[in-house]
Amino acid sequence: MATRRGPNRRSAERLELITRTASVEITKHGFDNLSVSDLAEAAGLSVGGMYRYITTKTDLLVMVCRSIYDGVREQLGEIAAGDGPHDEKLRAAIEVYLRECENRQAQIAMVYREYRRLPEDAQRFFMSRERAIADVFADLVRAGRAKGVFRPVDATVVATDIVFLGHMPSFKGWALRGEVTPEALRHEQVELVLRGLRQAE
Repeated sequence: MATRRGPNRRSAERLELITRTASVEITKHGFDNLSVSDLAEAAGLSVGGMYRYITTKTDLLVMVCRSIYDGVREQLGEIAAGDGPHDEKLRAAIEVYLRECENRQAQIAMVYREYRRLPEDAQRFFMSRERAIADVFADLVRAGRAKGVFRPVDATVVATDIVFLGHMPSFKGWALRGEVTPEALRHEQVELVLRGLRQAE
């Protein structure tokens, strides 16, 4: 017997569909060229059905931006709260973050391109999510520094560098394409950070 889906679940699924479709369309055509009617058609919805979930076209951009870091901070927090050596926890956290950025590189590039069009509250929301991710990395670095695993460094600077490393393929992927695999890139980026943190022997 099929499970009946309630209205809340249907609404959540519809919002996810709209967000996913808007992400593809904005990335492909740019926000200026985005047509709500074309988006509705791509999502298999009527224009009226689309406007049950948005008020203006800008809402679509906000929805995409809000979705980029969904669940990433929680994954990193679980790693940070777990057991194990400080350097291995940092390694695991960076790998998860880089992989998530790799999966979202088109959306990340789109946010940089369209950021000025976001309302101020949406800009603040995006910055706060990014800052929360950086805070996890900074806390991991500070913990390792306190235990003598890492050399004295500015944890905030290192955390900001890690966040930007995740964005690099969104801008310089063309320079790496055909030269290095995503797995090899992640490995080199992780080692770059950890080599810079380790105490000299």
